[in-house]
Amino acid sequence: MELKRYADANPFKFGDLQLRELTPDAFSGASFAEIVVPVGADREPRVSAKEHRMYICFVGEIQFSVDDNAFRMRTGDVLHIAEGEMYGFHNGGYQEGRLLLIRVPGPSIPQNL
Repeated sequence: MELKRYADANPFKFGDLQLRELTPDAFSGASFAEIVVPVGADREPRVSAKEHRMYICFVGEIQFSVDDNAFRMRTGDVLHIAEGEMYGFHNGGYQEGRLLLIRVPGPSIPQNL
């Protein structure tokens, strides 16, 4: 058992964003982080180098683009981004947004399929 306390996870700046790494030390191949997205902040488009990236919007609304698709994530929405997909996001709303980011390696695919 390992307890990771929110208050012990110091936030840090990543461009316009504020991140708080919440991953328990026992995990080496996965991560779990809170992202605070201030009004007007952007995550410039980039290609995902992680196998699986999942965003959960839990405060506000965030405009995402994934490849050629643009949409607004709202509270409770979950987005999966696979390795190789181009993605970015922007908070064009009137309140700070908050996302949870979960990154995990993918399952092994049997060679005999």
